[in-house]
Amino acid sequence: MRARGMSPESIAGSLAHYARRHLSGLNRRDVGGGTASDTTSSDDVVGEQRVLLEEIVALLPAEKGVATTRFLLGMLRTATILHAGAACRDVLERRAGEQLEEAALEDLLIPNTTYSMDTLYDVDCMQRMLEQFVLSNTTTYADPLPEITADETPPGELMLASTVAKLVDGYLAEVGMDANLKCSQFQQIAALVPDYVRSLEDGLYRAIDNFITAHPWLTESEREQLCWLMNCQKLSLEACTHAAQNERLPLRVVVQVFIFEQLRLRTTVASWFFVGDNNAAAAAQIEPPRAEQPSPAPRARSGEELRV
Repeated sequence: MRARGMSPESIAGSLAHYARRHLSGLNRRDVGGGTASDTTSSDDVVGEQRVLLEEIVALLPAEKGVATTRFLLGMLRTATILHAGAACRDVLERRAGEQLEEAALEDLLIPNTTYSMDTLYDVDCMQRMLEQFVLSNTTTYADPLPEITADETPPGELMLASTVAKLVDGYLAEVGMDANLKCSQFQQIAALVPDYVRSLEDGLYRAIDNFITAHPWLTESEREQLCWLMNCQKLSLEACTHAAQNERLPLRVVVQVFIFEQLRLRTTVASWFFVGDNNAAAAAQIEPPRAEQPSPAPRARSGEELRV
C-alpha cells in the first residue's frame, strides 16, 4: 500500500480499524481471558495479542499526526496490560507525547501493571510523555528563565502549551488522590509546566489540595514545597477565598493568599475611583459652557408711570 502511493493517513486509519477489530483490550480497561480454569489458554491468547500489537505499532507510518492521540494512548494502555516490549511502548509514548495537546484526561489514566510501583496509575509514563511534549515545543518550553515570557512565545505554541497545562493540572488532581503517589513524583510533573503558560492557577491549586488531603502525614515543610509550585497571584477570587479558609494549607501560604487577595481588592477599588474621576473630568471638558443670560430691564416701581 505504501509502495503504491497510499497516503500515510489512510494507512494509519486502516491499521487503527484493524486494531480495533482484533485487539480485544483496545477499547476496554483490561484484556479478556485470564481465568484460573484456563491459564494456559489465556497465556496463549495474551501472547498472540502482544505479538499482534507490536506488529501493528511497527507498521504505523512515522509521520506525526497521522494516527490520533486517542488511538495511540489506547494502544499504549493495551501494550501496558499485555506487557509488550519496551521498544514498542517507547514508540507509543514518544508519538503520543508529541501530540499530547489532543489527549483526553481519561485516556491518560493508564493503569500501573508493574510490580515495582504501588500507584494505581503509571505516573512515570505520563512524565515521559510530558517530557517528550516539552522537547517537541522547545520555544515554549525552553529553560524557564526569568526573561522568557508569554509575550515572546509564538501564539500557536502558547495555546498548545496552555491546553497541555490544563490537562496536566487535571491529571495531577486525579492521581493526587492516590495515597501511594510520592511527593517527588507530583512535584516533578507539575514543575515541567512553566509558570507563564498558566493564565490561572486554580487547576493546580485543586490538584495540590487533593494531594494534601490524601496525604495527611505530610510535614509543614513538605506542604510548603508543594504550595510553592503555584503562583498565588494567579488564583481566581473564588480560589483565593477557598485557600484563605483552607486549614490544610501551611499558615505562611494562607497569609500570602490573604495578602494578595487584599491587594487585589484594593487595586480594584482604586481603579473604580480612578475611572470615576476620569469620567467626571471628561464630562466637564465635553459639557459646553452655559451662555450668559442678559440681565432683565429694570421694572417700573410701584406707583411710577412711564412717560412717553
